[in-house]
Amino acid sequence: MDADELLQSIRATRTKQDIVLKPSPYLRESYLDEYGEEREVKIRNYQAQGILNMLQMERMVLGDDTGLGKTLVMLSTIGYVWMVEPEYVPIIVTTKSALFQWAGEIRKFMKGMDAVTVSGEPFKRHALYEDFFLGHDPARKRVLVITYDHVMYDMAESVIKEKSKSPRKSFSKELKAAREEKKESAVASMAAKDTFDARFGSRTFDIAHYVEESLREGATGLKEPPGWEDEDAHTLKAFVTARDRLMAATSVVDSLNREAAPPKRVPGLIDYVREFRLAHPSAKVMLAMDEVHKLKNHRSQFHEKTGLLAGEAQRLYGMTATPVKNKLMEFFSLFRIIRPGLFPKITHFQNEYCVTKLQAIGGGRQVPIVVGYKNLDAFVRKIEPFYLSRKKYDVAKELPELLSREVECELYDLQEELYDMAETGLLSDSDDPDSSNADLLRSMTMCQQAVNSPKLIADEEGSPYDGPSSKADELMGLLEDEADGQKVIVFSKFEKMISVVDAMLKEKKIPFVRITGKESDPKYREKVKNQFQDMKSGVNVILITTAGSESINLHSAQHFVFLDLPWSAGDYLQLIGRMIRIGSSHETVVAHHFLGRKKDGGKTIDHRVLKALRSKKKLMDKVAGDGLKGAFVFTGNDDTLSSIIEAMRADKLNMDVEKRKPGKRKPGTKKLNPGLSVRKPVEDDHPVIHTLDSQDILKFL
Repeated sequence: MDADELLQSIRATRTKQDIVLKPSPYLRESYLDEYGEEREVKIRNYQAQGILNMLQMERMVLGDDTGLGKTLVMLSTIGYVWMVEPEYVPIIVTTKSALFQWAGEIRKFMKGMDAVTVSGEPFKRHALYEDFFLGHDPARKRVLVITYDHVMYDMAESVIKEKSKSPRKSFSKELKAAREEKKESAVASMAAKDTFDARFGSRTFDIAHYVEESLREGATGLKEPPGWEDEDAHTLKAFVTARDRLMAATSVVDSLNREAAPPKRVPGLIDYVREFRLAHPSAKVMLAMDEVHKLKNHRSQFHEKTGLLAGEAQRLYGMTATPVKNKLMEFFSLFRIIRPGLFPKITHFQNEYCVTKLQAIGGGRQVPIVVGYKNLDAFVRKIEPFYLSRKKYDVAKELPELLSREVECELYDLQEELYDMAETGLLSDSDDPDSSNADLLRSMTMCQQAVNSPKLIADEEGSPYDGPSSKADELMGLLEDEADGQKVIVFSKFEKMISVVDAMLKEKKIPFVRITGKESDPKYREKVKNQFQDMKSGVNVILITTAGSESINLHSAQHFVFLDLPWSAGDYLQLIGRMIRIGSSHETVVAHHFLGRKKDGGKTIDHRVLKALRSKKKLMDKVAGDGLKGAFVFTGNDDTLSSIIEAMRADKLNMDVEKRKPGKRKPGTKKLNPGLSVRKPVEDDHPVIHTLDSQDILKFL
């Protein structure tokens, strides 16, 4: 099949209606939903199109919106591939938060397919790798599920501690006694050292020299210096005895620890894969990369290490709802792994599709920065065979309707005073209006923190300001009134804002769970997610940050509250997609955008971020939208930070009233620190490839 025929076949698959796939021996007929009710496992037509497309193509990105069931499409594809090519061994790379979710989806929707979920300490992970790859049994249909962190840290050969499964009798008692002895000897050694320092710390050179020589290992035959006393000898001997005791106790503990967990050199993940392929020449690797936008930086270690694993795969798939979060260049990074050679060099990509300008970086040097894009029709045509993206409301009419609501929260006095200070720094004149340096970022972050809560900002002593938050108070009102008894997702970029809400919910005795960067254990995250999803648990509120939101399905939610907005349109769409998903029982869901407003009605950074994100979303829709039919017409710097700053500066210039003078502080409020330190927030067009041909595809219809 030549390139044109392949493209026509792909287009036919993507537009085919009323597809009826043959039953898969790996797909269940039904599953239990969060209410405990049995529901049919249904492959929708657009999902069938995706499955057939992935069967046609060995390498591609599935870019469907969040909530359209990309996980089910991928798992079904694995099952259908096994029906024709049973020698394939699937590996799924995902985020830490989604690790156990994948295992749960396999149990929920699939049969005869087991998930080997890699987690825990290095010795446990390598035991799982060894069993999966070196103990491979073609009759066992297993899927390895690992995280990008595992790819990062386990890729190369390393030395780990191998914990003993069955220590000898009385080992635990012996180890406990040794640790107690080490603890006691450490206390005794510290006391002896204090006495030693007090006696010899200021002595003459001769005595100091004698003491120093006495402490050398194996020192003998030293002549006592003049003035040496019995108490000197006693102090020195006590110190040496205590020191030697501690060294001996430490040696015993170290020896027992090595016995319990002896060091062991283990292969890297890439070595396991290569050894597996040598031992099973007919076997093939299928690699599925969930949330593949994680690889958007082609210079990152994530990208490099995942690229090594991708090089061993015969089938390679990426999944993401937001392949381009901010810049078109992110497509270059993704296809550098998915389809190497499609865009050979970054300079070629920039020359072909980007409008650039030179920007000074100091020292007389200049670097090119992207300020716009060109030749987008040609770009769309080039990636079309390897990229499939569908929008929610174009393919899944049964999804709940999204209602967007802007909630104005009038700032309290202290909030507005803090905001004025931050805004002054942000809007100050600059020689470079496009500057996005650290000072601007700090001021912008402080603006966002001020409209959220004073407790997010430190005073001159480093203590948080103590004052109420209009947004937190508005949230409590929502939870106790309109959203009472309904599932609510509450988001903030700042973990400290989540903690502010956390304390208020505890005070009001409102049950909740939270997933932030601090709640990093995958098992815990899966547990609290399921608790929130359970309609009978009594937990109706979940607090999340960006670090806690990725790859979690929260379709039981009817409300999503943005206490603040992410600075990436891709992150915003990912967040909204947490609740607008296949399987939702709601006819409508509501996104509440909490926007801080000044007492005189003036807008704040919240309004500007929302406007910038809406503008970015239009751009994303044109690039990664429905069937890639749109063109990406864009001028200006694609930078959310700069656009927000410029919009706020424009507001300042257009003000018709005299600049408002700072108000007087209320009694008892802290003096504002003008130097506040703000904590940081954080070569072929359509190559002919080996695929299942049209006759193979017919086997599944």
